[in-house]
Amino acid sequence: MPFISNSRLNAASFSIFKRSMLQDDSLPLTDVIDDQRWQQVFDKHDIHFGSDQDAVYTPAITLWALLSQVFYCQEHRSCKAAVIRVASLWVALGRRVCSTNTGAYCRARLKLSFTAIREIVQQIAADAEAACEQNCVQTREQSADRLSPPAVADAKSQGISGRILLVDGCTITTADTPENQRAYPQNPVQKPGLGFPVLRCVSLISMTTGLLVDLVSGSYSGKGSGETVLLWQMLDVLRPGDTLVADSYYCTYWLVGACRARGVQILMKNHHLRDDHPQNARRLSKRERLVTWSRPPVCPDWMSKAEYWQQPETLTVRLVDVQVSQPGSRAKTFTIATTITDRKACPAHWIAAVYQSRWLIELDIRSIKCSLGMDILRAKTPAMVLTELWSCLLAYNLIRLKMLQSGMATGRDPRSLSFTTTQQLLGTNWLPGIVTGICAELAALGQQVPCSERVGQRAGRVEPRANKRRPKVLALLKVPRSHHKMQRALV
Repeated sequence: MPFISNSRLNAASFSIFKRSMLQDDSLPLTDVIDDQRWQQVFDKHDIHFGSDQDAVYTPAITLWALLSQVFYCQEHRSCKAAVIRVASLWVALGRRVCSTNTGAYCRARLKLSFTAIREIVQQIAADAEAACEQNCVQTREQSADRLSPPAVADAKSQGISGRILLVDGCTITTADTPENQRAYPQNPVQKPGLGFPVLRCVSLISMTTGLLVDLVSGSYSGKGSGETVLLWQMLDVLRPGDTLVADSYYCTYWLVGACRARGVQILMKNHHLRDDHPQNARRLSKRERLVTWSRPPVCPDWMSKAEYWQQPETLTVRLVDVQVSQPGSRAKTFTIATTITDRKACPAHWIAAVYQSRWLIELDIRSIKCSLGMDILRAKTPAMVLTELWSCLLAYNLIRLKMLQSGMATGRDPRSLSFTTTQQLLGTNWLPGIVTGICAELAALGQQVPCSERVGQRAGRVEPRANKRRPKVLALLKVPRSHHKMQRALV
């Protein structure tokens, strides 16, 4: 006997995601998951299949199954496991299951465009952040009540007009197929047949909410494959009043000038090739000074002459020296470069606190790569690699959205909630949420579980970067596998 009747649920509609996300009309941000807008995105990208009355793999079901693979690991992450989850859903709806073969599902996945999924990811971040008060100033008492991590509490002690966005890069490996090797060549120092295709990614993540605003990927090596080039492709996502926080690699004249032209402030560690104490600096205090950077006299190869002459001739930058007293830190002193020159509105200690919050993106990338298993993509073709990549990012933003909902309802800072616990909550209810529907008790549980843990309160923590448990290391493959088989056959 089915748990629910067919009339109560349209499995072809994107409304099934509201059930899997434990949404209730009484919850904050419940309108962010808008099934009508999601359908409009798919219509915009001309994604139409499974329109027959008896069709199983509609765009909604296919995307739902694809995301279900992200919430699980190892054997439960396979296409076969996803098909079994769809079959279980169909049985619960009182419909007949003809087969659990993976062919139909794999063909349906190929019809999903990564650009459509990317637009939904961006849409979730934009709508959720627009509904949150990100720029309100918090006192120490308010930060303590919200259990804000120290870096976030210090960053929110001053009010700014826009978002604080963190930027950093990472690499991802994919299945070793000829198609992937052509699109994303392996590390050039590795011999052919021994490496894996590598993607280089640069992500833009909100400091306050942890939501991924955008991400750009490209090949690991070759012309135009650097992180600064990838970040350049995301500059149009920035809005006037935003503050961009990054490490020293991004602190180039061209990126700083491009941000200033868009009304975006930068806050970065000064590049190691640039003088921290130039002679032409105007001293503001013992550890602060204003410097003027001049436009490099030579136009870079990747920039046209017209773009070069549009760059400002000079840039005024404020340099702030920071001392690090935390045990285990590699650098004891370093210098931050920022275009925020108002010392009264943004004092030096606030500049240091905002740069310290940059470490949050390292934890966010760890959540994406390790918790969601995006460090190794299994897709065999470049198109499916991007679809798999953005399905992981969609799952990431949905988890962050659930954390944000729980935080708003309970008065907790979303950065103090556990990402892994929320992932476990949604993964456990991804199928049952559709089958049973969302009652008041289940919605309350969805709000309670993310707040059951507290993270980010480990000031001064020092851990050795070493593993105690010894892995079982097999012999390393030093020749292509086909050559190895031939050698074994000759023995």
